[in-house]
Amino acid sequence: MNGCSMRVEDHPYREFERAGWARAASCYADSFETITRLFAKALLDAVGARPGSKLLDVACGSGLIAAAAAAAGAHVEGVDFSPDMVDAATERFPQLAFRQADAEALPFADDTFDAVAIGFGVHHFPFPVRALAEARRVLRVGGRLGFTVWASTDKHMLQKIVVDAVRAIGDPAAELPLSPAGAINDMQTCLGLLHAAGFSPSATRAEMVEARGSVASARQLIQLLTDGTVRISAVIRSLPAVKAAALLAEVEHAIARYLEGGVFKIPATAVLAVGIKLDNTAP
Repeated sequence: MNGCSMRVEDHPYREFERAGWARAASCYADSFETITRLFAKALLDAVGARPGSKLLDVACGSGLIAAAAAAAGAHVEGVDFSPDMVDAATERFPQLAFRQADAEALPFADDTFDAVAIGFGVHHFPFPVRALAEARRVLRVGGRLGFTVWASTDKHMLQKIVVDAVRAIGDPAAELPLSPAGAINDMQTCLGLLHAAGFSPSATRAEMVEARGSVASARQLIQLLTDGTVRISAVIRSLPAVKAAALLAEVEHAIARYLEGGVFKIPATAVLAVGIKLDNTAP
């Protein structure tokens, strides 16, 4: 079976994500990627990126994980459903191979890769089990799939600070589509997705990973989320201009306790989930 023959189902959530990443593509590397990059090494270590291995970076964004894997000696390809993100990655890392493709219909033959990495992409997929099953399909037996997603807001302070600030100043006007998959932000949910995609429970694991994101000011934190995310950005941008000062004041108050040496070091928490393909049995 070759995934490029699959038809990807249209869904409003997919189009919402596509439009959001088209807007964010040009500035993502200089905005929220400064936070996601903190988790890249843990993800690549988990999937075993090493010299000579063949790795696929799904939802590659502007190419950070692909570039880090290549620097470790892996042979890398990257895919993203956003043509704007693919353009950004290609411009940034012209020596690497990137192409537009949906995670639910990967244009690669079965048993092609030793590793598949999905950095903060699974919670953006409308049908994550389909995407993870596709990732499993293109893995060789013994290969590893690893993905990261943001932890729930109560554990992921960098997001919680801004979400709480928005709530404190009044409901935003944004009407956001719901993901058909629901929330994907805890270890049990991530393991359940891997199992549904065909990974044996005995060959899966998940853990919480924390890093500290450094920001110079509350204004910078708000800008990182506005420029480099989709859902939170839509919420922030929906606020009336007259509430901008109130939002800034709320965030300034919330981050004060994280000040260290003139920089705010705010905890960011993710779930890292890994599955090993034990055989070629279809899920």
